Amino acid sequence: MTDITEGSVGSGRLLVIGGRENRTCGTGPLKEFVSLSGARRSRIVVVTTATGVPEQVTAEYTTVFRRLGVPSVTELRLIGRTTADDPASLTMLEQATGVLISGGDQSRLSMLVGSKTNVLLHRRLHEDGLVIAGTSAGATALGRWMILGGDGGTVTTSSVRIGPGLDLLGNVLIDMHFAERGRLPRLLSGIALDVRYLGVGIDEDTAIVVDGDRFEVIGRGVVTVVDADRATVAQDHAANDPMALFDVRLHLLPAGCCFDLEQRKPWFGPTREEEE
Repeated sequence: MTDITEGSVGSGRLLVIGGRENRTCGTGPLKEFVSLSGARRSRIVVVTTATGVPEQVTAEYTTVFRRLGVPSVTELRLIGRTTADDPASLTMLEQATGVLISGGDQSRLSMLVGSKTNVLLHRRLHEDGLVIAGTSAGATALGRWMILGGDGGTVTTSSVRIGPGLDLLGNVLIDMHFAERGRLPRLLSGIALDVRYLGVGIDEDTAIVVDGDRFEVIGRGVVTVVDADRATVAQDHAANDPMALFDVRLHLLPAGCCFDLEQRKPWFGPTREEEE
């Protein structure tokens, strides 16, 4: 990955973080986010919609970003559709080189779906080289569909609740705090509802850096990819009845591993020269 002292604004990237990223010593996913956003030329906006303690969250991110040399860190507290469509909010996002969507309760992020903020983020990601990061709740919201809740140790319809996401990363259903909270059954339950989607479960202090149709894993944990494209799903009518899932592919990707979202193939290292 890019050295932080040499960061520059390039093509748009997504940084999808599994939560509990290191906010004290300026390493790991947040360091990479700053580097991609322009390093010491970054203008970072922290969207605190999901959290119930926005002042605390903003203070923590401001401290670590200042430590990393970022000259401009601004909080954007979108608390309703009106603020998500407000010209002042859009102007702030237009000026940013990096946008971080904080963790909290992802249901609070539902009001951003389809808003002018959502449209602007989508456009700037693909046209202006904007870097967008989401952590925890902010991570699952980046997909076309996001996990709103659910738990349980079995794969059932009732084990997961899903709603529309920001659609910044299509064809992917994201779950976070993955190994730490034992969320494989929940992700499998979500993918079983529509096997066309890839399931991506991200451990804490771990992230994927998405560049076009490929991503690389960074951080100290593992990313779990669930591919049920060729799977057979069988379930009874009752939502609490366990599902049957045949021929599901599971990939475990530690730091340095990469994945092709279109071809649905993992590989070691940042290049595919040996395969090509």
